[in-house]
Amino acid sequence: MRLVLVGPTDTGKTTLARALAARAAERFGRAWLLDLDVGQGSLPGTVARFRLEAGKAVEEERLLVGRVSPVGAEGWLLAASARLARGAKGPWVADTDGFARGGRAERLRYQQLEALGAREVGVLDDRLHAALAWRADLRVRRLPVPPGVRPKPPGLRARRRAARLAGNLEGGRLRRLPRPPGDPRRLFALLAADGAFLGYALLVAAAGDEGLYWTAVRGPVARVVPTWVRIPGVLHFYKS
Repeated sequence: MRLVLVGPTDTGKTTLARALAARAAERFGRAWLLDLDVGQGSLPGTVARFRLEAGKAVEEERLLVGRVSPVGAEGWLLAASARLARGAKGPWVADTDGFARGGRAERLRYQQLEALGAREVGVLDDRLHAALAWRADLRVRRLPVPPGVRPKPPGLRARRRAARLAGNLEGGRLRRLPRPPGDPRRLFALLAADGAFLGYALLVAAAGDEGLYWTAVRGPVARVVPTWVRIPGVLHFYKS
């Protein structure tokens, strides 16, 4: 099983993806969940692969996209999606972001299906279903919105995003690291030597090519990368 769920925001993709991945893990012994929602996923601005086994979900790999919307970062999202799918050694279910309306969104979803090597697509949107259903080599199914799913106010989504970003900096400490050119009002990402995402860092002070960052990352850092992920208001106290 290589199933991708696509559709607009607040249509139940995440709930359905988790349930289907858990069911696959029960049937096959283990399965994988690909969290490809850069805005409302487990950590905004990133995507990740989780292994589900024995009733537990273990994060195996996380990669940087650098934005909380795929717009402007399509190439990064496609490359990260392909890498995460390659690492899944069995059945997987992918949860995507809510960018689903309009020609640009349809093209991105089509390209993402190719990058992932998907075999099945669950679509929670009529127009997007029509844009994908012509593919005879894919099993494209129109799915109903799960019962009980309701639209979330934009403010609630923003607060949840801020909480997840703040959680990534919990237990942090100050570290001196290289300072690449970037907007200090946005978060920086710390990457491992294999390109994997280690964690976010908040630039507190800078002098020349060196910066003083607040981050929870303790181990070696191969690269500091500026992102387009804004520092939520709840994090500004770190700079005081």
